[in-house]
Amino acid sequence: MEKLSRRIDKLNMLELPLFPLDLVLLPYESLPLHIFEPRYKKMVKNAIEQDTPFGIILKQGDEVFRKGCQVEVSKVFKEYQNGEYDILVKGTEPFDVISTKKDGDTIIGNVEYINVETEAHNTGFQELQDTFLRILLRFGINTDLELHMDKQISYEFLQGIQLPITVKKDILDINKESDRLLFINRIFNNILKTDIQSDNGQRPEA
Repeated sequence: MEKLSRRIDKLNMLELPLFPLDLVLLPYESLPLHIFEPRYKKMVKNAIEQDTPFGIILKQGDEVFRKGCQVEVSKVFKEYQNGEYDILVKGTEPFDVISTKKDGDTIIGNVEYINVETEAHNTGFQELQDTFLRILLRFGINTDLELHMDKQISYEFLQGIQLPITVKKDILDINKESDRLLFINRIFNNILKTDIQSDNGQRPEA
């Protein structure tokens, strides 16, 4: 069976099956999913059997966000006899949707990847590290600090922290790493100022 995702040129372009959801997933973020619609059961089955990615894009009403995140199936919790799945996916790369087409019931996006450069020696990166350390200490996370601080790019600082869809959408919409570092640093400083807890009422996990 032909893979649904394939490189189409050397300019970081890809044809990728798309999964519209009412959420924003960021690179390095994990998300549990229950797959039950026939078209998405087929898509996920292909992803598992062929070890290929698909993309998650935000859909709110009739509006579809033109940026998304490629994901890989990192774990299959359960495969049901009727073809449904309980899976865990992990975001890998952000992309722009250039155009879409239909392959049967599956939406295929012609997407362009957004390069995420590392800036570990950038002043903005070091400032974000300092703010993140204050976040950890504020919420009583004072063990394994070296492990928690082992970050290379901006997205990694957001693992385990619950953010509103609108904020995550803004983050995904930022293409330049230095700008994203500054934006996330402002978010963390606001958390420190207002002592906001995560959505489940617990301290942010790191």
